[in-house]
Amino acid sequence: MAKFHELGFELLSHPPYSPDLAPSDFFLFSDLKKILAGKKFNADEEVIAEIEVYFEAKHKSYYKNGIEKFGRSL
Repeated sequence: MAKFHELGFELLSHPPYSPDLAPSDFFLFSDLKKILAGKKFNADEEVIAEIEVYFEAKHKSYYKNGIEKFGRSL
């Protein structure tokens, strides 16, 4: 901490989430987290490919329902 002050930086507290950012895409990541749990990847390209397959397999209604749920939460 002393080094931060010495260099002229101010440490700001922050909430565990950002209240000024809407969690509009939260529904996307909770399900994806379950799908990727326990998988090991050797390269970034493998992760990208897995995520692309995941999102391409989702029906349009998945996204529509997520957007509607967000709208109701406002």
